[in-house]
Amino acid sequence: MLDKLKVRCQLCNERNINRGIFDEHVKTSCSEYQIDCPGKNIGCQWFGSRNEHDEHTKTCLFEKLRPVVDTLYKIIENQSLDIEKLKKQIEQQAAELGQQKTQVDQQNAQFEQQTTEIGQLNTQVDQQKAQLERQAAELGQHKTEIELQKAQIEQLEAQLQQQQIQISDIQSENQTQKNETASIRKQITTFDEEMNKLRSAIHQLSK
Repeated sequence: MLDKLKVRCQLCNERNINRGIFDEHVKTSCSEYQIDCPGKNIGCQWFGSRNEHDEHTKTCLFEKLRPVVDTLYKIIENQSLDIEKLKKQIEQQAAELGQQKTQVDQQNAQFEQQTTEIGQLNTQVDQQKAQLERQAAELGQHKTEIELQKAQIEQLEAQLQQQQIQISDIQSENQTQKNETASIRKQITTFDEEMNKLRSAIHQLSK
């Protein structure tokens, strides 16, 4: 019932307005209701009554520029969408780069570990090489000593061979002397036998 009561608009003084539609009257048809220019969103600062609105709109530079501004806004909106896409792509690429960096860091850590292990192996190889060189030097010394001993043995063998030759010569001389001695003894025996024969003959003659 209250919505059907008649009221008067205090802005435009229009009467006999149903109370139930009063808000709609103010928002849509009140000639004195203060509204903004449609170009407010693109920079127009005009603010006035609805009955002045149409006249202002006809002369508003912002409204005349609206097609261009709308086009620019559309371009900006599209660019904003493109920027958002690029941001997402950049974020995705940044995440991928982060993963790649993590992988690179892990690979660097592995490389450093392998480098350390290689350094340790090189140290061991150097130590083994030094040990082999010492052993080679010792073997060289042993070889030199063996060669000296071999030369001494060869010299001793030559001396021994010479001594054997000398012994053989001495043995040959001894054999010759033995033969001569045996011959002399044989001659002496023969001489003794002849002397005995002579003695016997002399003894016989002396009888």
